Amino acid sequence: MTLVAFALLPATTYAGALYFPEMSSVSESSYAGAGMVARAKDAGTIFSNPAGMTRFDESEIMTGAVGVFIDADFETGPNNTADGRSDKIDHRVVPAGSFAYVRPLSDKLKVGLSAHNYFGLALNWDDGWVGRYSAVNVAVLAPQLQPTVAYKVNDWLSVGAGAALTLGYLYDKMRVKSIPPGGPDGKLRISDTDFAVQGNFGVMIKPWEHTRIGIRYLTETDLDFKDSPDISGVSLPDLDPLANITSPADALKLGITMPQQVHAAIHHRWNDKLALLGSIGWEEFSKFGKIQVGVTDTGGISTTLDADFRDVWHFGVGTEYQYKPKWEVTAGFSLDTSMSTDRTRPIVIPLGTMYRYAIGFKHKRRKGLTLGGGLTFIWEGNLPTKDTGGVSGKYKNVSITIASFYARWH
Repeated sequence: MTLVAFALLPATTYAGALYFPEMSSVSESSYAGAGMVARAKDAGTIFSNPAGMTRFDESEIMTGAVGVFIDADFETGPNNTADGRSDKIDHRVVPAGSFAYVRPLSDKLKVGLSAHNYFGLALNWDDGWVGRYSAVNVAVLAPQLQPTVAYKVNDWLSVGAGAALTLGYLYDKMRVKSIPPGGPDGKLRISDTDFAVQGNFGVMIKPWEHTRIGIRYLTETDLDFKDSPDISGVSLPDLDPLANITSPADALKLGITMPQQVHAAIHHRWNDKLALLGSIGWEEFSKFGKIQVGVTDTGGISTTLDADFRDVWHFGVGTEYQYKPKWEVTAGFSLDTSMSTDRTRPIVIPLGTMYRYAIGFKHKRRKGLTLGGGLTFIWEGNLPTKDTGGVSGKYKNVSITIASFYARWH
């Protein structure tokens, strides 16, 4: 009977969890992720490509704030049989930010430290929405602190590596149907944290004077969460399928994977004013869709649920234009393919193919201080979801807006 609980809980851990380049560095919202691993023009390269730190002859600090706004309305379809109302994700700005510090130790050896949250998303719905038995509040986050080292092998080759110390966090809240039907809904909550280390390896190649090619590999990392579900508002005898996992001895285990990824990019200085950027990447989100589920000790049940996710591909182009000696304007466009189809998309993951459009600026206020900002608009459109528990419908006109403002001391 405990397998009934398995069908309820793991799906919610998928909610919105993916890589956002705009969260890795406050300057990334200026480019839509285009050319990310080849730019190395600020301290954010600590995470985007550790090898890029070898371009710095002096120390640099960069820090700033990011705001994320999600617009997604769920509309039930003609096949919907579940009770409840159509609803939209809670519209509010979610604040974030990042910090990066580069310090040269010699002409060839550089070290750095960055803090960011590159992976995950937090979503909220109203308690009465039609999908409340899948989720009403869910967060999958993985803030990281990454120490990094880079070495300049020669004039055209640099290498770098970092260890991203990751604190994974899972929170999930859903409604539970009353038994017998007709009574008020109960509540079910799970939450836990887990520590992991994600490897970050980069190479920077300079085949010609005005051209850089960057390659970055981010390792696969597992987050193993464990918690005894907190159930309230319904009596355990009426909730027999879940009764077996409500004691500390029978804690529910959920193992999710932060996927490995490979990105490559080029940065080419066309002339004194204009630079062109391009990028391509692959992220193994098919692994993220495989959730390891089990009950510890006395439960003795273990299984793997597969959401049938697909690997994600990234393609991007961008530009930098020196408008005036103290002003630079940037722009970018990128496409990230969807990790799910209309047939497999869980109701709690309003994510499809992402079309990113970005614009930004950099202003040298005085010697050693540069201020910058960026705005990214991500369009996903209409996203039908997999029919689950009688719930059938789609998210309409899904979009994400990300804005940032930052300062560099160098």
